[in-house]
Amino acid sequence: MRKSRLSGLWIGFAMGGLCGVAAIAGVLLSQPSSTVLEIPVQASATRTETMAAATGEVDTNAEGLFTLDFLTGDLQCYVVNTRNQNGPPSLFRSNVMGDLQIDPTSKPQFMLLVGRAMFQGGRTVNARPANSVVYVIDSVSGNFVAYGIPWQENVASRGGAQTGALIPISKGSARNVMIREP
Repeated sequence: MRKSRLSGLWIGFAMGGLCGVAAIAGVLLSQPSSTVLEIPVQASATRTETMAAATGEVDTNAEGLFTLDFLTGDLQCYVVNTRNQNGPPSLFRSNVMGDLQIDPTSKPQFMLLVGRAMFQGGRTVNARPANSVVYVIDSVSGNFVAYGIPWQENVASRGGAQTGALIPISKGSARNVMIREP
């Protein structure tokens, strides 16, 4: 009888040990692996023959929808009102034709890209550049221009709409042009 009690005791310990090992394995396997690098990407872009659209972060609470009309050169940034769903959106506009030095009779071929930018200098409580820069490139001439958004966080935090012009902050050429010295 004593032998059967000891056998039962050992079987009980063995079963309990197996349950404990299974529980620890389950916990360890459910933890995310530290060797996997997770990078959140939130970007979107598309185009047709006459229009391009892309999204980019304006502030920590909202992204803007950037659209470029190839027929007119009109660029705009539309930002939904995150404080008041039925409230008016914010809208910033510019026309890229002059900034890119495009002849109105030519047929430009545009590219639209949005990049993230965290501007350090010149911030005030009332206005600072948004967290995105929108780049427009004319692939025919190679000229490009980068635009900033004069975003007012205090207006956005109150649910107010903002309007204004997209501001050219940088221009250049993507083509390597040979410079002739006089």
